Amino acid sequence: MKTPSQVAQVLVDVPGLPALDYAVPEDMDVAIGDRVSVTVVTRAMVGIVVGLSDTSDVPLNKLKKLRSVFRDMPPLGADWLALTRFAATYYIRRWGEVALSALPTFMKRNPTPTQAKRFVALRELPKAKPLPYEAPPTLNDEQAQALARITQAQGFEPFLLFGVTGSGKTEVYLHAIESVLEKDPDAQVLLLVPEINLTPQLENRVRARFPNETVVSMHSELADGARAKAWLAVHEGRARVLIGTRLAVFASVKKLGLVIVDEEHDPSFKAGDGSRFSARDLAVWRAKHAQVPVILGSATPSLETWAQQKEGRYTCLTLGGRAVAKATLPSLELVPPPGPYDEAILTPYVVEQMEAVLSQGRQVLVFLNRRGYASSVSCPACEWVSTCEHCSTFTVFHKAEGRLICHHCGTSKRLPPACPSCGNVDILPRGHGTERLEETLATLFPGKTVLRIDRDRIQGKRQADAAFKKVHQGEVDILVGTQMIAKGHDFKHVGLVVILNADAQLMSPDLRAREHLFATLVQVAGRAGRHGEKGRVLVQTRYPEDGFFRALERQDYPAFADPLLAERHDNYAVPYVHQALLTCRAKGLQDALFFLKNAQREGFALMGDTVRVYDPVPMSILKLHDEERAQLLVEADSRVDLNRFLWAWTQTFPRCGDQAYSLEVDPASV
Repeated sequence: MKTPSQVAQVLVDVPGLPALDYAVPEDMDVAIGDRVSVTVVTRAMVGIVVGLSDTSDVPLNKLKKLRSVFRDMPPLGADWLALTRFAATYYIRRWGEVALSALPTFMKRNPTPTQAKRFVALRELPKAKPLPYEAPPTLNDEQAQALARITQAQGFEPFLLFGVTGSGKTEVYLHAIESVLEKDPDAQVLLLVPEINLTPQLENRVRARFPNETVVSMHSELADGARAKAWLAVHEGRARVLIGTRLAVFASVKKLGLVIVDEEHDPSFKAGDGSRFSARDLAVWRAKHAQVPVILGSATPSLETWAQQKEGRYTCLTLGGRAVAKATLPSLELVPPPGPYDEAILTPYVVEQMEAVLSQGRQVLVFLNRRGYASSVSCPACEWVSTCEHCSTFTVFHKAEGRLICHHCGTSKRLPPACPSCGNVDILPRGHGTERLEETLATLFPGKTVLRIDRDRIQGKRQADAAFKKVHQGEVDILVGTQMIAKGHDFKHVGLVVILNADAQLMSPDLRAREHLFATLVQVAGRAGRHGEKGRVLVQTRYPEDGFFRALERQDYPAFADPLLAERHDNYAVPYVHQALLTCRAKGLQDALFFLKNAQREGFALMGDTVRVYDPVPMSILKLHDEERAQLLVEADSRVDLNRFLWAWTQTFPRCGDQAYSLEVDPASV
C-alpha cells in the first residue's frame, strides 16, 4: 500500500542534529517508530521515524530518500518515543542522541544478509536452568498491609516502601508482581536494581517464584547479542518481567503494569556520562505516563524521596521489623579506632569480639570502602608521596601486583625500589586498603578462611557468583570487602559486622556525603543477624558524639534525615532548589575558566529573577587524564525555570568538536 505521507522526520545519532526530513519513496510503507536506513552526508546510518507529513521546509525534490525500512520487529511504541523525548528535553540533549543510545547496538546496525539471519536468532532466548519452585511465604502483618495498599492502587501512584534491612521488601515486590501478572495476562513488570552483581541473585529468585513466565535481565556486562535478545523479548511482549540496572529503564516495554526501583537511594542509578540521566526519576516518569503504580524501596531513602513522602506526594509504607521470625536488628556499638600514629587497623577490643563470634562458628564481615593495599606510599626521609602523573591524586599501592595504580585514570607503574626523590630504600605504605586488611586478618586469625571481595579480586558475574556462593555455604569465616558486599546479600551466618574508616567520608565537603555514608553503613550493618541469631555491629569512629553516629547507633533513619532536610530547607539546598552543573576540561586551568567565565556572562544576560549563575571554580580533583577541570553551578527556584534557562543558555555555547564541556542536570555532587 502506498504511504500517503511524502516526508518522514527521522532521528539520527549525530551530535547537534535535530530530526531530519527524508523523502519517502512511493513504493515504501513507513510507520512512526520504524527503524530506517538513511544517508547522513555520505554515510549510511540507522534512524528512527518520529513523524510523517506531506510537507517540509526543504523543497521535496531536494530531500534525500529513505534507503530502506526494517521489518524485523514491530515499530517502537509511542510510550517509548515519549520517554526518550522527555529524557532528552529534561537532560538538555538532542532527541536522536538519547533515543539511539537507548537501543542495543545490534538494533543500530545496517542489515546485511548475515545480520538478518542473526536477527531471527534473537527470538531464541537461552533456556534457563530449571529452578525448584519457591512457594511464597506467609507475609507478616506489615508486609500484608503494604501489599494490600499497593494492589488497591488505581492508575499512577508512587509508593515509598520504607523497610529496615531484612524486613522483607523483596517479598512484597514478588507478591505485587504476582498480583499484576495474574490480573492482566499481557502486563509486564520493570524491576530496577542498582548493582550488576545483584541482578543474577534476584533474577534466580524471580524465576523460581514464576516458573511459567519469561524473565529476562539487562545490564552492561551482557554481550550485545544477549542484551538484544532480552530487549526484543520485552519489546514484543514475550518476556513479562525485566530485571535490570539503570540502562533497563530505557527498555521498550509493550504493556507496562508495574515499576519497582529497589534501593532507590543508590547513587549508581545516576549515569556518570552521556545524558547523565537518573534511572530512578525516569522510572517514576514512566509509571506516571503509563498510569501504573511505582514502588521505591529502601531502608535509607534519598532525601529527595524522603521529602516527597513528607510532603504527601508519595505514599509511605513502613516495614519496621525483620521478616524472619525471631530475627531482630543488630545492636550497634561505636568504638574508638587505633591512635593516629598506630599502624594497626583494628583495636585489641575489636579483635577480641571477632574471636568470640568466630568461636561460635559464625561469620564476621569487615567493611572497608578502599581498594588496594595502601592509599599511597611515601618516603619518611624527604616526604615524597606517590602521585599520578596524569591526575592530581595519589596512586594506590597494590601489593599483589607490585604496582602503583591511579584509581581515576588507570595509570599503572611498578613500585620503585627506592624513593625517586632522595634514593631512600625504606619507602613505606600509608593507610589501609582491603588487600592490606586481608593480609592483616590472615595473620591475626591463622586457620580461618579469609575472603576478599572487591573489584580488584572479583571480575565479572561468574567470579562474583562463585565468591558469594562460598559465603552462603559457610566456607568463609571472615569476609572482607567494599560496597560490593554491602547491598542485597542475604548472609545467613554473619554474626558480627565491623565497619572501618567511616570518618573519611564523614569529613567530605560533598553536600551528599553524609547521606550516602549513612545509607552505606545501614546497608552494611544490615548483613548481621538476619536469620534469628542476634547480630552485632562495631563502628570505629573518632566522632561518637556527632549526631550522625547517634542516629546510626539507634538505626533511626528519620532521626538522621529530618534534621538534615530541615537544614537543607533553611539553606535553600537540594531538594529545595534545582541545580545544573557545567564542567569544562582543558589542557590548562585558565582555558577551562575562560570558557566558563564566558558562559557565566551569557548566563547573567538570560537568568532573570528565578535563576542564579555562580562563579566558576576549579574542581576538587583538578587534573584528570592530563586535563585540568573547572565547574560552574546554576540554581533555579523551579524545574521549569531551570529547563527553560538551560535550553536558551546552551545555544550560546561555542560548538566544540572535542566535547570539552558537559552539562549535568540534577548533578550527583557539586
